[in-house]
Amino acid sequence: MDDFTDSLRTLFTAPICPHCATLFDAGQYDHVDDCAYCCNCSRRYKIATEHRPPHPEERQEHCMLDTAESVALNQFRTDAERIAASAIREIVGTSYELYARRFSEACEPYIDDLDPILRRHAIAIANHHGYIEDTDEARAGFGPGLCSFSGIEEDCCHCGRHP
Repeated sequence: MDDFTDSLRTLFTAPICPHCATLFDAGQYDHVDDCAYCCNCSRRYKIATEHRPPHPEERQEHCMLDTAESVALNQFRTDAERIAASAIREIVGTSYELYARRFSEACEPYIDDLDPILRRHAIAIANHHGYIEDTDEARAGFGPGLCSFSGIEEDCCHCGRHP
């Protein structure tokens, strides 16, 4: 009977979609927009702070107990932010894809220098900034009709290499 009571308590205290009354699913929460997306009606809605799932980076930080590892990841986080800012300044006016490629290329040496145990955590941090894990995808061309230098349409490109 206690399980039934706990189930009812969870059911009636959990957030629901105000549009269709579907129960909130933690997997449908978007940390960027800071809202939940209903898996039934595809609308977004706000939920109370106590029901929000922890951010993926926060979960990984809490599982790190060793001080040396946390220091290495904090240093990588600082480096990733610096690299991202540099890549943004470098490619201003071009495409996001070019930014992601430049950022990924610049981050690879830092990730390779880390302990193999920390790499998956570092990749999660880098993914927040647009890191491309698939090296073949990162080195592939932009495609037909897109400038190979800037990544935007050749008709709109400002690089001066197109007729």
